[in-house]
Amino acid sequence: MKKFVFLLLTIIAFQASAQEFHFIPRIGLNLAKAGWSVRPGMNVGLAGEFMMTPNFAIEPGVYYSMQGSRHKEDGVTGKMKLDYINIPIYAKAYLYEGFYAFLGPQFGFNVKAKTDDFLYSTLPTLQNNRTSEDIKDFVHTFDFSLGVGLGYAFDMGLQISANYNIGLTHVFKRDDADANTVFDNTYRNNVFQLNVGWRF
Repeated sequence: MKKFVFLLLTIIAFQASAQEFHFIPRIGLNLAKAGWSVRPGMNVGLAGEFMMTPNFAIEPGVYYSMQGSRHKEDGVTGKMKLDYINIPIYAKAYLYEGFYAFLGPQFGFNVKAKTDDFLYSTLPTLQNNRTSEDIKDFVHTFDFSLGVGLGYAFDMGLQISANYNIGLTHVFKRDDADANTVFDNTYRNNVFQLNVGWRF
């Protein structure tokens, strides 16, 4: 609760000191990877742009992001679906005309963790199995990453951007007491995103 109040007061302070404020709804493509092959998905959400100077802004946002991985083995293709509510807070610099760069932390909260016909091996027998099940108990609720990207803002309001989110925390929990824990606890969420938005 204290962290939420602090974040709210920080946003209010940004708004009070900002010269301008803009809403930017966005939607885009995710190419996500958490240890295996890339899983395509989507992200959609809303950002607020607080212009601190004519060329510098703070941009917090809230997005629903479809992440995870795909895997293919012995002719069986499966998906690991890891969906998050992500809250990035970017420092955004307009470099030349409409070109801008941004960088900042992203706080993620897992809302879905499932496998879909995923082929994996269980310990200690190493027998292959097919399953479609909830794996939320294996996944950390909180995810932290660093986002970096570039974009272009058109005068009409249209914005296009590309960014890469570098995962800094592990996706899976480690449970030494559970011999059947098969998900590698060193995997991180790494996501490339292409987005379009409109600046109001």
